[in-house]
Amino acid sequence: MKKIYTFLIPALVPFMAHGANVSAPRDFKGLVALITSVMGNLVLLIFALTFLAFLWGVVKGWIINGGDTEGVESGKNVVMTSIIALVVMSSIWGILHLLQMSFFN
Repeated sequence: MKKIYTFLIPALVPFMAHGANVSAPRDFKGLVALITSVMGNLVLLIFALTFLAFLWGVVKGWIINGGDTEGVESGKNVVMTSIIALVVMSSIWGILHLLQMSFFN
């Protein structure tokens, strides 16, 4: 578990640094911009983690467990779930961008 934190904390530093420059919103438009910015960063983080899960499913399913039918089936499930999650996250990101540009630009 310590190895995961060792990798995850440096990966989150750009998100933390981006949020450090944000001041308190003074009006509704600023509040909505802050919320959409945070949600956009979360979507990016989840998108990156989902892509890593996709790559892990490919490596585990077809490279590590190439001859094992149960391992290949497990890899297929991880890849399919990752693809669905990537499509959903792309849709959410697009909807957030569309709302931000249409109402608050």
